[in-house]
Amino acid sequence: MAGAAVIRVALLPGDGIGEEVLDGPSRLLRQLAERGVLEVTGPWPVGARAAAATGEVLPEETLAACDAADAILLGAVGEDPGVPAEVCLRPEVALHRLRERYDLRISVRDIPMGEGADLTVVRNLLGGSYGTGPGDRTYAEDGGEAADVLRLTRERIAEVVGLGIDRLQRRGGGRLVSVDKANLYATGRLWREVATEVAGRRGVPVEHRFVDRAAFELAAGGAVPDVIVTEGLLGDILSDLAAGRAGSPALCGSAAIHPGEPVRGRCRGLFEPAHGSAPRRTGRDQVNPLGGYLALVALLQHFAETRALGDRLRTATATVLRHGPWTYDLAPDGVAAAGTRDVADAVLAAFGAEPAGVGAVDAVAEPAVRVPADDLRVWTVDVLEAVGVRQTHAREVAHVLAYADLSGIDSHGIARLPAYVAMIGSGAITADAEPTVHSDGGAVALVDGHGLLGHPVTAVALREAVERARRLGLGWVNVRDSSHHGASGSYVHDAARQGLVAIAATNTGPIVAPTGSARPYFGTNPLALGMPVTGEEPMVFDMATSAVAGGKFEIALRLGTRIPLGWGLTAEGRPTTDPGAVYPGKGPLLPLGSDREHSSHKGYGLALLVELLTAVLAGGPFGPGVGNLTARAASGPPRTSHLVVVLDPARLGDPARMQAETQRLLGELRALTPVDPGLPVRTPGQRAAAERALRRVEGVPLDAETHAALRQLGERVGRPLDAPAR
Repeated sequence: MAGAAVIRVALLPGDGIGEEVLDGPSRLLRQLAERGVLEVTGPWPVGARAAAATGEVLPEETLAACDAADAILLGAVGEDPGVPAEVCLRPEVALHRLRERYDLRISVRDIPMGEGADLTVVRNLLGGSYGTGPGDRTYAEDGGEAADVLRLTRERIAEVVGLGIDRLQRRGGGRLVSVDKANLYATGRLWREVATEVAGRRGVPVEHRFVDRAAFELAAGGAVPDVIVTEGLLGDILSDLAAGRAGSPALCGSAAIHPGEPVRGRCRGLFEPAHGSAPRRTGRDQVNPLGGYLALVALLQHFAETRALGDRLRTATATVLRHGPWTYDLAPDGVAAAGTRDVADAVLAAFGAEPAGVGAVDAVAEPAVRVPADDLRVWTVDVLEAVGVRQTHAREVAHVLAYADLSGIDSHGIARLPAYVAMIGSGAITADAEPTVHSDGGAVALVDGHGLLGHPVTAVALREAVERARRLGLGWVNVRDSSHHGASGSYVHDAARQGLVAIAATNTGPIVAPTGSARPYFGTNPLALGMPVTGEEPMVFDMATSAVAGGKFEIALRLGTRIPLGWGLTAEGRPTTDPGAVYPGKGPLLPLGSDREHSSHKGYGLALLVELLTAVLAGGPFGPGVGNLTARAASGPPRTSHLVVVLDPARLGDPARMQAETQRLLGELRALTPVDPGLPVRTPGQRAAAERALRRVEGVPLDAETHAALRQLGERVGRPLDAPAR
């Protein structure tokens, strides 16, 4: 890179809230610089504050620093409460000059619309509404008339569309939407014509939208494209609208880049949060710093040398967005808003850096604690009641989470509670309603969950299935309009303890690619079976239809370890051992089997089976139409579908014989001579049953991150986690 061993970043905090939103990213950059990962210079003055101090919105020292840097990280330019308006009438001129100086003519904005789902908006920054020079702007001396020339060329349009397709292919495919105003402007007709030609040459389908229709679809909760390509001003408006749908104007990192070698100095791009200087919020410790972090994510991901760090920071930002703390713009109803510094520190902690500043960058892990399962169960009910959940429903949730925690399924236990509370606060999950059962009285029923927590909804389905199995021999109950219901094994375990055989299945949000594709379509779509067994706990077989759960990637990213080949693909569809190249939302997880040679079509087929038996039969959404666990209110409810089937084995003969035969079968399997004496043959649920016995005595272990998140949650809702730690 132009003879440099590492990239150099110039910090330009700018005006208004710029300094506050870049505080966390600046601390992180300086810590990385101490490790020799990159170089940082600044802060350098720019905008209104620079004009007040030097008389220039873009002083020579700032220009020299930008020339010598590979990238610029900018906070904001605009109105500043400490600078009288007459001192600097147009501070944004600084931004325009930087774009022109380095020919930063393409903008790429990424907006997190939910776990693993980013919308990318690619647009032009020079030409079109932004003009190509002073001659494109006229303002009559008497103030009676003004005119702006809207000018586009085939070359510039093709450049934007081509880059948009590049980004789409890096994600493994998806929906490409080209937005214009071809029914009014000649430039819109040219845009549509060129976009069609470029997409056709690249072999990529393109959907065309008039801008008013595209805006309506974003605002009304329609399906979100993967990539939008459009003219500059239209893209500016649509990306802000998408950020609002995601929850806050702060949820948008913006990159202004030059496609090719630098035209002046070393500078290849300018990276900034998309929001403005927000002078009324300045200095009040209120503003959301996530936009600054997302801008830094875009910067780090732009360079091959720091791409893995960018992926890691994206994961850390997503963790805070999912679990909190949140500033005023994102805090759910009833949850106290955190300050700017608190949220910035939380991202640094999730990344693994020192929140305090420029000290050592290796975070010291808090020792894991163990909390009695009964205490966690009681506390879970208290927390959910505090946010408006009915006590009976809260107890159902606590029961399922406790099953997972005791069984060692930590990814589906108490660690999920902050996400549930966040979704209730945002309206994505309904707190207070009652599931409705539709049935003619026969063996089959349909439960409408009305957007409630999935645990009480599935508990209703289980009770309905058990009652029908007792009365008719079989109960088949589908569920629609529900949400994440925790560990499916909990429900079949409960049925098997009653001497019944049960199957439970659920679809989930799309993160798994079907065999032969690099595009996520299915969820992990778990399937569980419970069987009663003589003399021991029920046998529970609970499996995802993907090669591995998404939580495995979070752990690998947190620990900085590689992943085995066969877990996931990059956005380009290549196998990888880099967790950051897959998760979150970079590439797809693979179905069970991983590849064709290892029969991944069977895992794909099982995922399809679950989708058919749950969503299609229940009349719910499927594939990309299903929301993820961490979907925010603006993204709509998850609308998950489930299935519970219960059989009374007494209808087939002596149930005692069946349970004894099951015990004998499992015993024979465990008695088989193992290939490795240190790894005996086990049967499904055997390890979980042993773990339940252990954790009932020793308590549920909580890692430092989960423990901290639960304590923060308790403080926010006024239900502190006072349970004694062991």
